[in-house]
This record gives sequence, C-alpha cells and structure tokens, in this order.
Amino acid sequence: MAKILVLDGLSEEGVEIFRREGFEVDVKPPQKPEELAAIVGGYDGLVVRSATTVTAEALENCGNLKVIGRAGVGTDNIDKDAATKKGVVVMNTPGGNTISTCEHTFALLFALCRRIPAAHESMAAGRWDRKKFQGSELCKKTLGIVGMGRIGGAVAKRAQSFEMKVIAFDPIMTQLKADALGVELVSVDELLERSDFITVHAPKTDKTNNMIAAAQLKKMKPTARIVNCARGGIINEKDLAEALKAGTIAGAALDVYTTEPFEDNPFLGLDNIVMTPHLAASTDEAQLTVAVEVAEQMADYLKTGAVVNAVNVPSLDAETREKLQPLLFLAERLGAFQSQYVQGRPKSLEIEYAGDLGLTDTYPVTTGIIQGFLSPIVESVNMVSAPFQLKEHGIDCSEKKSAESPDYAFEIRVKVVTDEGSHTVKGTLFEGSDPRICSIDGMRVDARPQGEMLVSVNEDRPMVIGNVCLALGEANVNIANLTLGRSEKGGKALTVLNLDERPSDETLAKIRALNHVLKAEVVSLP
Repeated sequence: MAKILVLDGLSEEGVEIFRREGFEVDVKPPQKPEELAAIVGGYDGLVVRSATTVTAEALENCGNLKVIGRAGVGTDNIDKDAATKKGVVVMNTPGGNTISTCEHTFALLFALCRRIPAAHESMAAGRWDRKKFQGSELCKKTLGIVGMGRIGGAVAKRAQSFEMKVIAFDPIMTQLKADALGVELVSVDELLERSDFITVHAPKTDKTNNMIAAAQLKKMKPTARIVNCARGGIINEKDLAEALKAGTIAGAALDVYTTEPFEDNPFLGLDNIVMTPHLAASTDEAQLTVAVEVAEQMADYLKTGAVVNAVNVPSLDAETREKLQPLLFLAERLGAFQSQYVQGRPKSLEIEYAGDLGLTDTYPVTTGIIQGFLSPIVESVNMVSAPFQLKEHGIDCSEKKSAESPDYAFEIRVKVVTDEGSHTVKGTLFEGSDPRICSIDGMRVDARPQGEMLVSVNEDRPMVIGNVCLALGEANVNIANLTLGRSEKGGKALTVLNLDERPSDETLAKIRALNHVLKAEVVSLP
C-alpha cells in the first residue's frame, strides 16, 4: 500500500480522499528539513503547504518518494531542482486559492485607503478621531497589476467594477488576452509611474526577486500605494520601509514576507502600512479546495501516472497518457536499444521526428527516449529525472522535426554519437500500436523491440547467417523471430534475431569469430 505524508494542517477532506483511494496516510505537524530528511524516504507522496520547507537536504535520501504536492500556488518552499534530480514530481494547485487571494488583495487595499486598522485601534482606545483618518477612493484611479495570471486576472475583473483603469505588466501575456480582459499592457517603468495603486501577483523567481526596490519605488507617485499578496522578497522590504518613512510613497499593505514568521520587521511603528500574517489563502473555502485538488492530483499520479499541474515536468493527463502509451513504449525501447548497442563513451543524443506522430508536444516522447537510454547506465531514472541525469553524465541532447517524408506514417530517429563513432536507429508503430525497429544504421529491418535481441552485422555473403543460427542451435538457444536487412547487394548485411534466452558469453564469442561477421551485440529489453 502506497503511503502519504501530510504536513502543515491539510484540510481533513483531502486526507479522506487519500484514504478512500486506498492510501495509508500519516498526518504530522510542520517538519524541519533535518526532521523531514529522516522520514520522507518511507513515503510515496508528500503534501505540504507553506510551513514546511522541502530542501535538497530533506530530499537527499528520499527513497520511495514519487510526488510532492503543494496545497496552494507558490512552490518556492520546495527545492524543485533537487526534486527533479531525484525523479520526484512537484505539483501545485494554482486555481484553488484564486478567489481568496483576490479578495484579500481588495481587503488590504480598502484597509490601506480608508485606514481601517488605525481607525479601529483608535475607537478601541475610546477615541473619536474622525478627521484624522480621512481616506482615498478607488473609483477612477489607475491600478497597476504586476503579473496577470489567474489571480491578477481576477483582480483586474473586480477592479473594473470599481471603475478603475487597469494597466498591467506581464512578459508572457499576449495582447489578445489583455484586450479580452480590458487591461492595458505596459512596461514596468510605465506601470510604476502611472499607477495610483500597485498590486503584485507574480511568482517568486530569480527575475522577480527584489523586482521593486529603492530605484523602482522612487518612480512611483508620492500618493501611490502598493500591495503584495504574492511572495515575500519581490518588493525589497528594507527599501520599502525607508520609502514609507520618507513619504516617497503614501502607503503599503503586505501579506507575505522574506521570512515567515517575519523576523527583524522594519515596519514596526509605521502608521502608513497594513500587515497580515500570510492570510490570503486562509479561507475555509480555499483550504477545502486546495486540499481536495492536491489529493486528487496526487492519487491520480500514483495510480495512473497522470501528471496534472506539475511545475517541474510538463503535465500529462490520464487520457493523453493512455493514448500515447504505445508511442512512449516505442520511445523507451529505442533509447534502451541504443544504450546497449553503441560502443564507446556517449557524447550526444540526437532525436529527429519525421511524419505525423499525432501530437504537437514531443517532450514526453523525448524524455521517454532519454529514460530508456539511461536505464541500463544509472541505478534509478524516470521521466522526471531523465533530462537532468543525461546532462549530469555530460551527454548533449537535441531534437528536431524533419521535413523529409518517412517510409512510414512517422519515424522516430535516434542517433547516438560516441567517442568511437555513431549509430542511428529508427522506429515506428504499425497500425498505431505495434512498435517496430524499422532501420539500424541505414539498413531496413522489421524487428520487435523486446526480449533478448542479437544484432549481427556481416558481409553480404551466403551461409553467414546460417552459421550464426547454427551456433545458436548448438548452444540450445531458440530463435523466436528473425529479420534481415542490407545496405546493398554484396555490401553490409544486418540480422536481428529475437531469442528465447540470452546466449552465453562463450556462444557470443563463437559467433563473433565466424568468417565475415563484423559485429555481434546482444541487447536486452524488458
């Protein structure tokens, strides 16, 4: 029975989904990296929110772990490179807290504009400081949104109901999408200069870290206010505190911080800031939604291999994966065949697709080839870790679509270059489901990529293959299938024999010693 470790207070509904799907579940409080490292290897799946940091240290000996689910959007508390290296899928739930974060953004905007926290504190102290807390309206003002994903889009939609002018910066958003949302795409500098209010909804990356610091804050209007419900560190906290003290900008509202719980808070004592302790996703509805979503995604992956909302590997739903299964099977076999057939140290893997594969994104097929190629070489590899591990072994990889017309509906061509030469193998599917190797080093064959395969290259002369078969017969090795090919009459010939068992080293040496046999290799496929 697969085991799931649930941390950080996941809603009970999510835990129940795991149990209903037949998983054993352990629920524990947040773990420190060293604590997590000691236990995580015993689980197939790990669920976290924001309290637990999944470091490379925690994943060093991750054993059975196959998937990490983040019940929420941000995954900066998970070392995704380390997870990828270990072959662990990292999933999030990007839509689960969209509405709660959007609404919290407006809650902070209103609290900031109308000075609600300070006014409440004054009332609670028995004062009536009505004139002191005069506020500002949202209506007719310009709202600048940094990051127009799900949350940014939801904020834009609601801002327009307040008759706000919405401008946005998002480097990957198309003009067509911006027009559909009714927002104006601008540069970062223009957004800073024009906005009355700025709200941040970008992910935390190397590019967005300290994206808004002293230089950017100086470009804002002195009456402008800024809100961050995304990730701490996108706005430089020290520079923001200085800007608030100096009156460079009018105010700020924060829900996220560089350290949580917040340490060395530079905003203490300031009356033009509103702070909440990372509450944007903390609604009953949001926590229920993300718990259910992460449990369903992880259960589906562990049961069927379907990848949904992954952040370190392209998603592949169950229906598409089932449809691609024959193609993925062929891809893995082509990679594994080449890994065992070539001689010398591999330097590069060149993958070429010709004809109509029936899909536009070939990434799953390419990773299947890489996984198959590495499987005889490394101890543990899957489609998540395969590209990373290939790079670690110093092997370059390239892929391209060919304009050439193949001999079949499509062909997958895998060329391996080593320090001793190169070999190319081609494969296809007969009738969409029957995998075949259709060419080896330019010689056309029709071989099933399975079991024990003896590949013999010889001079194209009579009786050579007869002698190969005789040697196998004398060793009591039965031939299940045989296919022949040659480059030209009297040139090189190639024979692929599917055998019922692997021939001994002695038998293989005997075959290699036969007259006119140039090469004989055994490839073992599952």
